[in-house]
Amino acid sequence: MLRNEKIVGYALLFLGITLLLFSIFEMFNVYYGNATAPKLFELQDISLSMGQSSTGVSLIQGTQLSQIADLLCWFLLMGFVLFGGGKIASLGVNMIKDIQVQIKDSLKVTEETKEN
Repeated sequence: MLRNEKIVGYALLFLGITLLLFSIFEMFNVYYGNATAPKLFELQDISLSMGQSSTGVSLIQGTQLSQIADLLCWFLLMGFVLFGGGKIASLGVNMIKDIQVQIKDSLKVTEETKEN
């Protein structure tokens, strides 16, 4: 039984470290522009109308606004994967290490408890 627990512990540790490295690798790839975040949003331009004229001033383009929202969602997802990987690796470490209990003071048994 103890051996199976250690095997599961090592498997969880490996899985947790894999998730940690995957999320860090993906965040750096997107941050440095080697990959793009998944397209989740298609937002419109934010513009300000100038009185009676038909044309307005564009404050933020829709593509830039969509990219900001996509990056935010991607980094939140990868942060969640990073946190989950850390918890899984921690659980694996706890299963691997031996738990030893040491009793400093021995319990004194009274004669009343011996009779019962």
